[in-house]
Amino acid sequence: MANAPQADEPADLIAAPAVPLGHVQRRLLDAGRILVTGGWLVLINYTISNRDGNAAHALVGLALLLLGVFLIELSLVADQFPGAARVGAAVADAVLFYFLAPAN
Repeated sequence: MANAPQADEPADLIAAPAVPLGHVQRRLLDAGRILVTGGWLVLINYTISNRDGNAAHALVGLALLLLGVFLIELSLVADQFPGAARVGAAVADAVLFYFLAPAN
């Protein structure tokens, strides 16, 4: 068993504590998941069921997918690039408010 810890290994190599996610990182991940899912749904719908449809739907689906991937990747380095994290958080807030708006 290659992954079994050995007795002479230091404790920090065996089980490093997980770093908790910050509020900005969680917002970026949530908005990224929504956008990636929406982009995939639009692309799947365009390619499978409506090939004669408007090509703009495929372009919008691709843009949603890429924006979602960008937000997910940005969540990994949000602490290192605070300026980009602020812009990403603004986009994430807009996406989350648009899709998950609170009821009045």
